Amino acid sequence: MNEHKSFPKRMQDIVNTYIKQEQSAHSPSENTADQQQETAPSEQHPTAGDSAALEQRIVELEEQLATVTAERDELREKYVRTLAEMDNLRKRTEREKDQLVLFATERLFSRLVEILDDLQAAVEAGKQSRDYDAMLNGLEMITTKAHRIYEEHGVRPLEAREGEPFNVELHEALVHVPHPELPEGTIVQQVQRGYVFRDRVLRHARVVTSAGAHAADGASSEQSPSSQSD
Repeated sequence: MNEHKSFPKRMQDIVNTYIKQEQSAHSPSENTADQQQETAPSEQHPTAGDSAALEQRIVELEEQLATVTAERDELREKYVRTLAEMDNLRKRTEREKDQLVLFATERLFSRLVEILDDLQAAVEAGKQSRDYDAMLNGLEMITTKAHRIYEEHGVRPLEAREGEPFNVELHEALVHVPHPELPEGTIVQQVQRGYVFRDRVLRHARVVTSAGAHAADGASSEQSPSSQSD
């Protein structure tokens, strides 16, 4: 009877062992571990083809680096050369500008010395003669000649006429006086002539401006008591 009882137990053990083996054979973790163990040797030991490809890639990168380095050196040389050319151009432009200014100044003064000659001649004539009319005519001729020379070089007089509106860009007000006829802000009298060089003001015309008729009335009313007391 003992043998009959132990037989079913052995059969059950065999079945359990078979089930465990089947489960182990189909387990994902074990399969993954097996695959890793199978692939690890190939990763740790690259093939000859992989080494050749890696060496070829290194050669290509070295060639690219050499090309980029050569281009950098060429661009740097061009940059330095361009800076030197720009500096030379700046210096040459400054020299040419100075020469133009010197030439224009020389030309102007070569004409102005003629005015000095005429003035010196007028002074010598005045020492020898007391003819007022002749001296006046000579000075008028010298003045006309001087204006002509200045106009040839772009300088013209700036006239401020009576009744003309005051313009701060052209005129300089010296005095602001009451006026019975001229409105406020207009020119009463020119004290000193101004001059313009092309479109730039060399000297503003100095003028007397009007404060208007109301200011003139106020001034007369202030003076009336004193005049009555007299």
